[in-house]
Amino acid sequence: MVGRERDLAALRAALSAPPVVVLVEGEAGIGKSRLIQELLAAHAPARQRVLLAACPAVRQPFTLGPVVDAIRPATEDVAGLGLSGLAGALRPLFPEWAPSLPPTPDPAEDAAAARHRLFRAIEEILERLGIGLLAVEDVHWADEATLEFLLFLASRPRQQVSLLVSYRPEEITPDSLLLRLSSRQPTGAARLRLSLEPLDVPGTAAMVSSMLGGERVSDEFATILHDRTDGLPLAIEESVRLMWNHGDPTRRGDSWARQRLREIEVPPTVRDVVLERSVRLGPAAQAALRAAAVLTDPASEDAVVEVMAPEGDPASRGWQAWRKRWVRGC
Repeated sequence: MVGRERDLAALRAALSAPPVVVLVEGEAGIGKSRLIQELLAAHAPARQRVLLAACPAVRQPFTLGPVVDAIRPATEDVAGLGLSGLAGALRPLFPEWAPSLPPTPDPAEDAAAARHRLFRAIEEILERLGIGLLAVEDVHWADEATLEFLLFLASRPRQQVSLLVSYRPEEITPDSLLLRLSSRQPTGAARLRLSLEPLDVPGTAAMVSSMLGGERVSDEFATILHDRTDGLPLAIEESVRLMWNHGDPTRRGDSWARQRLREIEVPPTVRDVVLERSVRLGPAAQAALRAAAVLTDPASEDAVVEVMAPEGDPASRGWQAWRKRWVRGC
């Protein structure tokens, strides 16, 4: 853990006084998952049982998939949990528990009532399992039902389960229910929002040093690596790994340095992240991105527009879209 000590302390303090809704936001590769893993592994909230869910980056998310996959391994049998008849609504989600679940309740009046009944049943099983914290990663990829369930928990007057969710702000669509979770004060619970920022030059040096057995790295190396990665932890880590595989960095006096500082390559992992995100941009924004890539060095907006398209071409309007949606370091 480098440069996140204050964030980790804030997480621990917030979760020590449940119930609370914690929002951890930041761009891809900023270290959201690493922060949550450190919290749960070494500094787990006292007297709280934790469920960790993750939203996969699939084209068609499974309905309530992250929540179901987190609950399933929490118990082998629900027979001794003392579930009410409401838990019969869980049969479609947990067919392996069918022998231990109550009968399926009578059909609800409409789809909305059926979903509310299902949410209440999931809430009941979380309470019976003694879950104090539900942590859900990458909520920007969550299905609609999962987002609705998180909103349901956050809005309960007597909320028993704390929520910890992580997401990428740039991936949230204007109509996403996640905005309702992040913009409203939860009912009966405190709220903490953490916005993770890139590392500074000393933080970059500390991270590289941690990868080299604690050895010091040269100031020049740290400064140029920070300039090339903008302090994004994923880019720093992958860049150092790539250099190490190529025989860099090398010892220079009492510290580590690189032989060809100006020739730091783009790691394949970072390249793939950029390509994956670029395909979701519109044609105009992609034209702006290609122009910026051709220029390679920092350039003015006018220069980008000139390279991007002739004056008056509709594609030139993509510059503003590119500036709003693209993240630092890409």
